[in-house]
Amino acid sequence: MRITGMATGMDINQIVTDLMRAQRMPVDKMIQDRQIIEWQMEDYREINRKLDAFRTNIFDTVMRQNIMQSKSVTSSNDSLVTATASSTAGNMSIRVSSVQQLAKAATYSSQTAAGSGISGETKISASGALGSQKFDVEEDFWKSGVVNRQTIRQSANSNVVDLNRTDIINTGDMVVKVNGKVYDVVSSTSEVELEDNQVRLNPDDGKLYFKSRIAQGTSLSTVFITEAPEGSTDPKHRYTAAGVTTFNAIGIQRDKFVFTSDQTLTAVFNELNRSSVGINGFYDEFSDKITVSRSTTGTFNEGGQEIEFEGAFLRDALKLNFDPVEDPDEPETMIVYDHGAQNAKFNLNGLETERRSNTFTVSGMTVTLRDTFDGEVNLKASTDTDKVFDTIKKFVDDYNEILDLVNGKLKEERYRDYRPLTDEQKDAMSEKEIEKWEERARSGLLRGDSAMRSAVDRMRMDLYSPVNGQLSTAFNQLTTIGIKTTANYMDGGKLEIDEDKLRQAIEQDVEGVFQLFAANGETDGEKGIARRLRSTLDGAIGAIADRAGGMRGKVQNNQFALGRNLTRINDQISNFERRLQQVEERYWRQFNAMDAAVNRANQQAEALFAQLFPQG
Repeated sequence: MRITGMATGMDINQIVTDLMRAQRMPVDKMIQDRQIIEWQMEDYREINRKLDAFRTNIFDTVMRQNIMQSKSVTSSNDSLVTATASSTAGNMSIRVSSVQQLAKAATYSSQTAAGSGISGETKISASGALGSQKFDVEEDFWKSGVVNRQTIRQSANSNVVDLNRTDIINTGDMVVKVNGKVYDVVSSTSEVELEDNQVRLNPDDGKLYFKSRIAQGTSLSTVFITEAPEGSTDPKHRYTAAGVTTFNAIGIQRDKFVFTSDQTLTAVFNELNRSSVGINGFYDEFSDKITVSRSTTGTFNEGGQEIEFEGAFLRDALKLNFDPVEDPDEPETMIVYDHGAQNAKFNLNGLETERRSNTFTVSGMTVTLRDTFDGEVNLKASTDTDKVFDTIKKFVDDYNEILDLVNGKLKEERYRDYRPLTDEQKDAMSEKEIEKWEERARSGLLRGDSAMRSAVDRMRMDLYSPVNGQLSTAFNQLTTIGIKTTANYMDGGKLEIDEDKLRQAIEQDVEGVFQLFAANGETDGEKGIARRLRSTLDGAIGAIADRAGGMRGKVQNNQFALGRNLTRINDQISNFERRLQQVEERYWRQFNAMDAAVNRANQQAEALFAQLFPQG
C-alpha cells in the first residue's frame, strides 16, 4: 500500500491511475480482439458440431437399408402368431396353421427328496455349507484334497503351459479350460496321441501339453487337487467333482466343476447357471428337490438325454440320475426319462414342419408362435411406409435446420461500433445493459464467411444434381419423390416435401428411393445424394476445424488458425503488460521524487522563516 502526496496534497494514486488508463488503451484493444477471436471460435465450433451430428445422422438413417427398406408385418391373430420382417424380405404372405405343440426346453427334476430321513423329514438347506448337510446317499461322495484354482495367461505361442506344480493328485478330477473349452486331462510322463479335447499332464515336470498351440495372451484356467494335510478337518480340504453335458444346435457342450464342502448349494447353482452349457437350476425348499432346465428349447439329442449329469454329488446327492432303465414289461426295451423337451410342430403354407424354437425365420420374416391352435393365421409383410417417410422427413428437417443456422450466421448484421466490453466498462453497466451490448458485439462475426458459404453451395449442388448411376428406377432426383426447394428465395434453399408424392414413391419402389440416397459409384454423379452430402460435410468439417479447432484431433492452439492468432495476441498482451508495469513503476518513482523534493523545500522554507522571524 502506497501512502503518497503528503507534501504536495495531491491524489497521486488517482493521477497514476488516470495516466495508466491512457497507457492501457492499446492493451485493452488487444483484449477486445482476443475476445472476438474466442467468440468466433465458439460460433465455428457450434456449427461444426451441428454439421458432424448431421453427418452421423445421415449414415444412421437414410443410408441404412434396414431403415429405408423397413418392413412391417400384420397378423390376422396377434395372440397366436406374431412376426417381424427384415429389410431384405419381399412383400410376402405366410400362412401358419395347425400348431400342434410349441417348442419346450428340457427340464430335469430330482425324483426323490435330497435330504436324509423318512419322507424327507430332514431337508437340506440352500444357505448352509454342503459339508454340514445330511444328504440321502448310501456312500460318502466327498474326497480328501486341497482344491487349487489358477488362471494363467499364455506368454508365447506354444502348446506347452507350465503349471509349476508336481504335487497334483486325482488328475481325473482336474479341470482345464481354454477360452471356455473343457479339456480332459491325460496323466503321462511320455508323449501320447491326444484328441482335440484332451491335454496331457506330465506329473514329473508339472507341465500341460496340448495337441495344438495356445496363442499368446490366451487365458487358461485350471482347478487341480493336491494332498491335504494329514488329519485335516478343514472343510476346504474336502471336495467333490461334477460334470454337465448338454446338446444344442452347435453340438455337444461340456463343463466340469469342483465344489468344496464349505460351499453352499446356492453357490453351486450360481456356478452351474454361469456355465457355458446353458442351464438354469435351483433348489425348491418346499419339496426338497432340485430342478434343472436347459435355456434352449427343442430336441437336439433324439432318443437320449438332453442334459447329462456326472459325479456322485449331482447324480446321487441331488438325485439328478436319469440313466435309461430296463422296461419291466419288455426286458429288452430301455425306458428313457421324459425330460419334456419338444420341437414346435405346425403347418406352414400347407407343409407339415418342425422347429426347435418357437421363433424362427422364413425368407426374411421372423415368426413367433405364441399358442397352439387348429385354425389358420395369415402373416403379411409389406413396406413400412410410415417409418421410411418419417426417416426421410427427419433428414429434410435436419438439413433445413443446418441451413437456418449457417445462413443466419452468414447474413447476420455486423455492428462494428460495438466492441467487447472491458472489465472497467462492465463495472459501470447493469447486467441487462451488458447482455444487450454483447449481443450486438457478437453479431455478424461469421458474416460472409467463405468456407461456410462454399460448404452451403456445395451441399445444395449435392442435393439438386441427378444421380446418374446404374439405377433401375425413375427416381434420380429429389423432385421425383416429391422433395423440392421452397418458392421463397429468402429461405436460402430450404426443402419442402409433397407428402402424398413421397408416400406414393415409397410404396411404388422403396428400393429406388433408398438408392437415390445411398447409391455408390466411382464419380459424384453416380453416388446417392446422402453419400455425396456426407463427403461434402467431411470437407466442411475439416476446413472449419483447420480454422477453429475442436475436432479432428485439433485441440492445441498451434494446430488451427484462430488458435495461432490467439497465442500471438496472448503473447502481445503479456509483453505489453510487462511494459505497463515498468511505466507504472516509473510514474510512481517520479511522483515520489516530486513529493520528496516538495517536502525538502517545505522544510527549508520553515527553517528560513524561523530565522527571519524568531519566536519570543
